Amino acid sequence: MEKSHQYKVKTPENEQEFLDYYAFRHKILREPWNQPPGSEKDELENISVHRMIVDENNVIVAVGRLHMNTEAEAQIRYVAVDETRRKAGLGSMLLRDLEKYAQEGKAKEIMLVSREGAPDFYIKNGYKIIKDAYTLFGTIKHKEMRKDCVIEAI
Repeated sequence: MEKSHQYKVKTPENEQEFLDYYAFRHKILREPWNQPPGSEKDELENISVHRMIVDENNVIVAVGRLHMNTEAEAQIRYVAVDETRRKAGLGSMLLRDLEKYAQEGKAKEIMLVSREGAPDFYIKNGYKIIKDAYTLFGTIKHKEMRKDCVIEAI
């Protein structure tokens, strides 16, 4: 397993980094289902917190986004980790960083909608399955999951 100190969580800072961020998001979350470029974005991009993890060569290996649904509820979306880097703790590193933003924003709860196959990962990170959610592209079932947003003692 690769050591986490080889990775850095950061916000895309310029046009090229955002282009690379969205390209990565599309490659992992949309391209396998033949969805067109642009389908990885929605109307909340400009009011969201975007984070990515890069390796020692500044190559993107994971991405995710957080936005506020209400004053009390944050939502994490578009979490994607490079298939060759899964099980290295990157998804958890990304979640912790996004959760920190939710806490700073005074959210009381964080929600997300997990694709089938991923709920166990989120459960390990403190989320609970609430209910079945939608089916994306006619094939990918999702579960709504939630977690209380509490500031943990360090």
